[in-house]
Amino acid sequence: MSRRRVAVFGAGNIGRGLLGWLFGRAGWEVVFLDVSAPLVDLLNREGEYQVIEVGNGSRSTRLIRGVRGVNSTDADRAAQEASQAEVVCTAVGVGILDRVAPVVAAALSRSDSCIRNVLACENADPNSGALQKHVESLLGKSPPGVGFPETLVDRMVPGGSGDDLSVEVEARFDFKVSREEWVGENPGIEGFTLVDNLALHRKRKLWLVNGLHAAAAFIGLRKGLETVAEAVSDPAIRERLDEITETMAAVLSAESSAWHRDELAGYGWYNLERFETTTLVDPIRRVARNPLRKLGPTERLVGPARAAVRRGLRVDALCDAIAAGLALNDPEVPGSEELRDALSASGWRSVVGLDAEDQPLIEMLETRLALLA
Repeated sequence: MSRRRVAVFGAGNIGRGLLGWLFGRAGWEVVFLDVSAPLVDLLNREGEYQVIEVGNGSRSTRLIRGVRGVNSTDADRAAQEASQAEVVCTAVGVGILDRVAPVVAAALSRSDSCIRNVLACENADPNSGALQKHVESLLGKSPPGVGFPETLVDRMVPGGSGDDLSVEVEARFDFKVSREEWVGENPGIEGFTLVDNLALHRKRKLWLVNGLHAAAAFIGLRKGLETVAEAVSDPAIRERLDEITETMAAVLSAESSAWHRDELAGYGWYNLERFETTTLVDPIRRVARNPLRKLGPTERLVGPARAAVRRGLRVDALCDAIAAGLALNDPEVPGSEELRDALSASGWRSVVGLDAEDQPLIEMLETRLALLA
């Protein structure tokens, strides 16, 4: 019997360190599609790679066998290879989805396409929905019988462990997929979880994982620190992060009866402990990357700050983090130039998307930015 196949666009950290690992350890054939010819050549030459799982004081290695690579700049071949996969995943960054969409659309258009579900495993909301819109605009319709379920992905994968294919990852991970949008039966993969109301889970993760991560990076970078662990360990920064955790937990519990405030705060503090105690070195500039997107009006910091102000909750620490992000001017942070250009062109209020209802928040941020100038 032939192995089930997954096609993964993007053979980088999340591609190899989570998706290839998740499906590969379950016995699926993993085909990576990537624009890097050297990386594709290495995948085909080696045919396997190591995933080094790092926990508190422990390390274990999993060998992912039987993988291969396809150069996705060869659109015809990439579409043919992807069409023969049961599941197609992306791990390329939400800004690249429009470039992946033509190959996905071509794969779905083939008469022999085996694709049942397309998962955009990007840290964005929506993720699969965004890819679906690109694909539908190219096809002129929604592909029949194919799901584009939203996903939630959470794993710290700072980078490869050397010049080979091996990659170091946090032992802990979370991979959730919208049950309502998934087509077909549960694939029965360990760690692959179908859930109802994924949007609720994703908002909790966006705020209490990504939001705390970004806050630690922005404030820590301002203080001249090099790693997220150093930032979370700093007493003054930790005090701010604890306040942000409490504020986010209060807002989320007020918005949904499904979450209890203490449970949410505990989840946030658990994640801060992850960031502080992991033996993985997570460079602070890596976490601070793409600040323009992370400071958006519905994103991980401004979103909870706006909601908290309207509920009369404390937002001092959130404002500290947002202001530190807006004041970021480090050429070593990927995307920092994009942020500076946006600030020069339209001003910080436009970047964070505040309106008349946000006047108290505007005033608080103005005060902090004046101090940072």
